[in-house]
Amino acid sequence: MRQLFYSFITAFFILITIAPAKAQPPILYQETHLVEPTERAPREHPVDMQRMKIEVSFDCPKGIVYGKVTHYFMPIRSHVDSIFFDGPGIKIKEAMLNGKPLRFTTNADGVTVFPETPLKWDTNDSISFVYEATPRKGIYFIGWNDPRNLSRKQIWTQGEGTDNRYWIPCYDDWDDKLITETIVKFDKDYKVLSNGTKLAEKDNGDGTKTWHYKMTHRHSAYLVMLGIGKYGIDERKTKGGVPVHDYYYPEHPEYAQPTYKYSTECIDFVAKWTGVPYPWESYSNIPVQDFIYGAMENTTATVYGDFFLNDVRGTLDRGYFGVDVHELTHQWFGDFITIRNGPQMWLHESHATFFPKMFTREVYGEDAYEWNRRGEHNAMIAANDADRYPIVHAKAGGSRIYPSGSTVIGMMLYTFGEEEMRHVYHYYLTHHAYSNVETNDLYQAFQDTLGLSPDWFFEEWLYRGGVPTYDVSYKAFPTETHITVSQTHHVDELTGYFKMPIVFEVHYTDGTSDSKREWIEKQTHLITIPNSGKTIAYVLFDPGDEVVKKVNFKKSFNELKAQALNAPKMLDRYDALVALKNDSSAWEQKREVLIQSFNRESYQATRAEIVSQLASDNTPQSRAIIRRAMKDTTLEVRMAAINAYRFIPVDLEPDVSGLLKDSSYNMIGIALDKLCESFPQFAARYLDETKNEDGMSHKVHIKWLEIKAAGGDMATTKQLVDYVSVSYEFIARQTAMDALSRLNYLDNDLIANLFDCLLSTNNRLAGSANTIMTKYYAETNFRAMMMAYYKSKSWEPWQKEIIEKIIK
Repeated sequence: MRQLFYSFITAFFILITIAPAKAQPPILYQETHLVEPTERAPREHPVDMQRMKIEVSFDCPKGIVYGKVTHYFMPIRSHVDSIFFDGPGIKIKEAMLNGKPLRFTTNADGVTVFPETPLKWDTNDSISFVYEATPRKGIYFIGWNDPRNLSRKQIWTQGEGTDNRYWIPCYDDWDDKLITETIVKFDKDYKVLSNGTKLAEKDNGDGTKTWHYKMTHRHSAYLVMLGIGKYGIDERKTKGGVPVHDYYYPEHPEYAQPTYKYSTECIDFVAKWTGVPYPWESYSNIPVQDFIYGAMENTTATVYGDFFLNDVRGTLDRGYFGVDVHELTHQWFGDFITIRNGPQMWLHESHATFFPKMFTREVYGEDAYEWNRRGEHNAMIAANDADRYPIVHAKAGGSRIYPSGSTVIGMMLYTFGEEEMRHVYHYYLTHHAYSNVETNDLYQAFQDTLGLSPDWFFEEWLYRGGVPTYDVSYKAFPTETHITVSQTHHVDELTGYFKMPIVFEVHYTDGTSDSKREWIEKQTHLITIPNSGKTIAYVLFDPGDEVVKKVNFKKSFNELKAQALNAPKMLDRYDALVALKNDSSAWEQKREVLIQSFNRESYQATRAEIVSQLASDNTPQSRAIIRRAMKDTTLEVRMAAINAYRFIPVDLEPDVSGLLKDSSYNMIGIALDKLCESFPQFAARYLDETKNEDGMSHKVHIKWLEIKAAGGDMATTKQLVDYVSVSYEFIARQTAMDALSRLNYLDNDLIANLFDCLLSTNNRLAGSANTIMTKYYAETNFRAMMMAYYKSKSWEPWQKEIIEKIIK
């Protein structure tokens, strides 16, 4: 699914009444256990949609869809006298039932048809609509009104949540599946992509072609897609024989290889892990301009924002790797099996977040996997600090259905075993092939596959909120070590004591260790580990951070030093380094530990943490590490070095100047900005060195222009204004308007561009424009200019509604 945070429309049947305890943060919500079943039930529908044939053409400058859609269906009630089809704002010109005229009415939400004779069970019927739509959702016309003809010209769709209804009158919800067929008439110089197999591409002899696509298996209507533009296509095949079509812009064939480096391998990986072959006939990736999210997993074809389509240097700053695996995973979890209603969304998104984490381990190793998992843990803890909604809940939010749910799946592997979970998922997928699921179906797969009833696990991690807090301490005795663990989080009807297996490791000064895995489920546990009289160097509670939690475990400087230098897992070494940050009792010794660690560590997270701590130490030893960091082969370490300073120290100016030729575009922009601010007397030299750098979405060049404009160069100011125009994609427009806002510059051309941004169908662009226009409007001299422009134009009612939230 698209990568952003969701808010859903219904509440889930679960106990969330909370009584706040003393010394606890206030609970920000209150709901009851008793929720009407209809609020969580899938939407009702009287017929089973079996096929949908869509025939469309377009007036691109006007944003009009001319369409005909035919629905083939079977009544699933004994008596059907009316059928409602979603279609807000669509003009229905003709409706036919089985080829005969059909009475219909329309309202703000769609169209209702009334068969002359009620439809009966066990019949096959069809309804056709001839229609016209001018939607601002669902389908997007990009670049067709650029007066300078610089923008790309594209049409693309985004059906999820339930937005295909704005350009196709249809039953637009998750809980029905059908075969879809798409026929598109368009300019022959363009490429057209839709779901399934391309059956035909016919030249019409009038400058147009007709493309015909059809699915071979059923899927939900929100997964129907179109992608139209000018592209090259890189054709590949997976080891399993799946044809893969990776689209790129024809003027940049060099973008294909770095962007799609693992586009076939990740398909084979998910298929092997689940034991379920790729469930469709082919797979495509297609980039589009001004995409409103990150990417979207339409069946057989992922549409994604072209800000991920990058050259080798651009992928250092923003690669497609994780998004590619995420959306590909949805071909199984989301498209092959699809949820029935909103509270089950974690079944899509958590799995599509889990598999990139697993593929990261496959490609980049255990340290990268651990760091990915740590990020998910932090997100889950932060979400539960804000509120304690469960993961399976209509109000769960993006932090839960993406990283939190992925964390829970990871804990399933840790608790029940990875091979066991592969069997569970193989059964879960194959048993519900091309159909709809709920969380209970995954629970049942445990029972049917492994004979387990993990009700306690589902209860504490999916159906309840909160995360555990553990207080840990230990005492060493001549022959054994006693470790005490207490659960100290607030316990109530929503969050209980957690039951989880936890590993305890005792590491000794002679380099040996003892380990024990214990089930922790009561408020307090005492764990005993024989130590043979050895001297303890440090103790680990849950090494590698397998279980999401908060931990209070005080350790001495010597324990942290030993852990930082010797712990087997990267995360445990990293955590010791972070803990040392707050220990100022022995800086000389700490510096030594940090430098030793930097020389030993290979993973970027630990090296970056060390750099951030040493940056404030002006000794020659620490400066030597900082200089090495600025030449490190890993971008994250170089970033840590430069971002440790608000103003660059004079002795580091030559080192930072070297970063103006960095392989990363983002690094060049940051270095240029910091150097010009720290050493304005050398700004002309820095600008000359970077005058030919552009960067992805023109970000480096826009920063270059901003610095020049701040010095009074009006020509560069006008160039920034131009970057805010409709001729450029939305990230460049955002970046330029932010630069102009910092310069506090406004003229009539910029006002016109800002109004266009405010009315964009891209919410991120519109949101940025809203923020900046509100700031300008608060200044008296700018307010008059903006009001004059507003009054000089004619506006549609929907435009007035948006604008008048600012121009009052």
